[in-house]
Amino acid sequence: MSTSGTTTWSLQRDAVINGALRKLAVLSGGSAPETFEVTNAAEALNAMIKGFQADGMPVWAIKKYTFTTVTGTSAYSIGVGQTLNTPVPLKVLQAYRNQDNSVNVPMNIYTNYNYNMLPLAVSSGVPINLYYQPQSTLGTVNLWPIPSDSTTTITLVYQRPFEDMVASTDDFDFPSYWTEAMIYGLAWRLAGEYGLPVQDRSVISKEAEFFHQQALSFGQEEGSVYMQPDWSGRR
Repeated sequence: MSTSGTTTWSLQRDAVINGALRKLAVLSGGSAPETFEVTNAAEALNAMIKGFQADGMPVWAIKKYTFTTVTGTSAYSIGVGQTLNTPVPLKVLQAYRNQDNSVNVPMNIYTNYNYNMLPLAVSSGVPINLYYQPQSTLGTVNLWPIPSDSTTTITLVYQRPFEDMVASTDDFDFPSYWTEAMIYGLAWRLAGEYGLPVQDRSVISKEAEFFHQQALSFGQEEGSVYMQPDWSGRR
């Protein structure tokens, strides 16, 4: 028995929308949705994708960005078209600077509170601490102490935003094992708009949550966790 030899199967935007509408019995027998139904479903789909960003740190959405410091500049705007030109990070997970082109030195990722408590805000030197402040359309990377040169390179490891679904033939910015989570998640979000009884909506809700959790459980990084006291700032 021969197999296909391919592993690239995936659904595009409108195929997922059609799949969700079939789960609601809106479509049957090869029928197609009305234009307004596709428009409404696409809106709900993109809203759902934005909500999935709150799930955490999927391995496939973790990226790196490297930049060079500027003497006397501690705050750097990050986002498309900004000083650091990359899609605005949702969260910065790790940062390190390259020393002598041979060693990566870890930097401390601080919260807003801890960053504000750092002494001597006007002091300069090689940055050792970083605070990332996300905003609605861009973010700000703050370094401490203020860089004293324009040669230090810093690499950010961050969770990027998921891409929008704009056209009917757009592929999903998700691995293929998220397909059922997308279909059932969208069906649940549309169920109320199509007047499904509460009992039926409850069933779809449980199915959507099952596939969502199944996809999440596979997409997280596996590894050991090491914990130690934070001695920074202690004398």
